[in-house]
Amino acid sequence: MLTIKNIRPGILVIPDAGLKLKPGQTVEIEKGTRQIESALKKGYLASGDHKEAEDQKTAENHVQESDAVDLSKLSASEAISRVNAKADLEMIKGHLETEKRRTVIEALKSRLEDLHGAAH
Repeated sequence: MLTIKNIRPGILVIPDAGLKLKPGQTVEIEKGTRQIESALKKGYLASGDHKEAEDQKTAENHVQESDAVDLSKLSASEAISRVNAKADLEMIKGHLETEKRRTVIEALKSRLEDLHGAAH
């Protein structure tokens, strides 16, 4: 048995394992698949077998984890404020996939464009 956890801010779909993981969701699987191994390497998933590595990554990314607040639990103005303070493209893309409020979506798109502009 292998325990994996979605550590991304958005939904993670792993087709070859038939999984659709919500943010923070943990599941036990019989064996790893090619896509699961790839997601583990990319840092989208944490594995129970790699507990020490997960603890180290958690310590290193403590600031990022505090930013991984579920925007849907915040008011629109608070969510927009948090979005404008974020600098992680993947996190913003994850929020963009799950957000429903038009004003927050516009703020996410704007921030994404700002970060893409800064990267070039």
